[in-house]
Amino acid sequence: MLDRRDLLRRLPGAAAAGLVMSATGRLTSDDAAGVAGDPRTFRHGVASGDPEAERVVLWTRISGADGPVPVRWLVASDPELHDVVASGSTEALPEHDWTVHVDAGGLRPATTWWYAFETEGETEGETEGEADGERSPTGRTRTAPGPDDRRPVRLGVVSCSSFSAGRFTVYRRLVERDVDLVVHLGDYIYEIDAEGAIRSHEPGAEPVSLSDYRARHAQYRTDPDLQALHQQFPVAAIWDDHDLDSDAWRGGAPSHDPSRHGPWEERRAGALRAFLEWLPVRRTDPDAPERIWRSVPLGGTAELLLLDTRHEGRDQQIDHHHPDPGAALADPSRRMISEAQEAWLTERLRASPAAWRLLANQVVLSPMQLEVPERLGGVGRRLGLAVGSTVMNADQWDGYPVARQRLLDVMAEAGVGPVGVLTGDIHSSWAFDVPAGARPDDPPVAVELVVPSVTSPSFAQLVGIEPDLASAGAATVVAAQLPHLRWSDLHHHGYLVVEAGPQRLQGDWWHVDAIDGSAEGERLAASWVAEADDVRLQPAPAPLDERPVTTPPPPTTTTTSSPPGDNGPGPGGQRPGGVLGVLGAVAAVVAGLLALRRRRQR
Repeated sequence: MLDRRDLLRRLPGAAAAGLVMSATGRLTSDDAAGVAGDPRTFRHGVASGDPEAERVVLWTRISGADGPVPVRWLVASDPELHDVVASGSTEALPEHDWTVHVDAGGLRPATTWWYAFETEGETEGETEGEADGERSPTGRTRTAPGPDDRRPVRLGVVSCSSFSAGRFTVYRRLVERDVDLVVHLGDYIYEIDAEGAIRSHEPGAEPVSLSDYRARHAQYRTDPDLQALHQQFPVAAIWDDHDLDSDAWRGGAPSHDPSRHGPWEERRAGALRAFLEWLPVRRTDPDAPERIWRSVPLGGTAELLLLDTRHEGRDQQIDHHHPDPGAALADPSRRMISEAQEAWLTERLRASPAAWRLLANQVVLSPMQLEVPERLGGVGRRLGLAVGSTVMNADQWDGYPVARQRLLDVMAEAGVGPVGVLTGDIHSSWAFDVPAGARPDDPPVAVELVVPSVTSPSFAQLVGIEPDLASAGAATVVAAQLPHLRWSDLHHHGYLVVEAGPQRLQGDWWHVDAIDGSAEGERLAASWVAEADDVRLQPAPAPLDERPVTTPPPPTTTTTSSPPGDNGPGPGGQRPGGVLGVLGAVAAVVAGLLALRRRRQR
């Protein structure tokens, strides 16, 4: 498989200076004087996540403490925090890295709320005579619709955010929109620096212990744009490999060396524990604290099914060194997800009463393997991208075809409603009709929308593809073998806005490349839509309408946007030339293998 660690280290990062964000609001219902959150105590901001119809998880972290710290919290119906509807007390404890998780209940469905925290005990920096009650920034969140509410639900989708590779401008652009929930598909943090990065990671060495991963999360949460994202929207997050180590599976990772990094199980436990401490994730099973596969019901319109295709159940990837890769790929015992998770997912796909089942999934589900001439297969094998004569990324569902077919068979059942798959991981934008079987021209059973990276080097950067590098011969190969591909872009960073309604699912890809501190703009790259009674993608007649933002986004760095209507090339932001033009761009994957070989031979 492609060693993304090695490729990432070749690429320069970008500097990102930013001011620490604060927002106004007191934590008492009778005094909302607009005092800024204390940066000493609440320097990592506030967050919310995993909303349900009547509750939502609230999060903060107390800095500078050396023992337990009593913390008060409240939820109000107004940004001034006058009309308090829920409140309580908890403790920030050293054994949880002084992070605080509150499952605030008793709320109305489909409603915007504001919340804040306040300390009750002494924290570092206080002097004798100073008053207790240091206040956090005020956060904004939203509960999910009730089960009978079939109004459209709008999601922001992001993935792959390396602190060292550039500024989190993508988060800032998304904050200026209005969505009901942000879905983060993993690689929330990275364990490695981008080569030449000005924003170096902390700690300086690769994290291997619980304290290392805690420190890495703490650094990320000082970023003003990431703080703003969490402060403005609830987030439903899952992890991927770089949240621990590149190309990880349940039993290890190719670059993990026990002699240097220590036992794998200890490193794995530390990374996953730090993730769960620092993200507003609802724990669904007290007996399985590392379980992140879970459901977030979004009214009668959609049910969000968050998967763990990385750290729970996945067997080791097959590579070109395997003595019999064909037999291994056909082995029905090889798993992408655990037996328990697969049974849960099957049950939710069959039983969900929602109009759409939305799978939040780390790695690409749709077939992407290509049969290529032997001379190209040899290049692919040397790069870890080929098994036999097939160019493929064995880290994706392509490397687990029997497990994928079981999932596709469930999706194809008559009683299962329409399915949309939301995917990250590969640092590029793709739109697929997911075929029902091994043949790419089989009828579709779902649509898959793949989001580009926030900052991590794009797929084109990783393999050295210039925008116009796609040979006609390679395009023919791709067009013949990937008829289910509807659109792709390999070059740009950005985010995805998805709206699910009772009758249709639409995705708008927004590309944002100003991660180096240059003028910050965005453009609409593509809009695709699928109807509930015909689950296949078509170009959308228009992008999603702008929804008015309930409150201004939290203050952070000054930015500028592209003028309205700057939607990129072609109607609705599509590239010209239809699917064949798109496939010509995707053919650069094959051309890129040759380009990378030339670079290595220099």
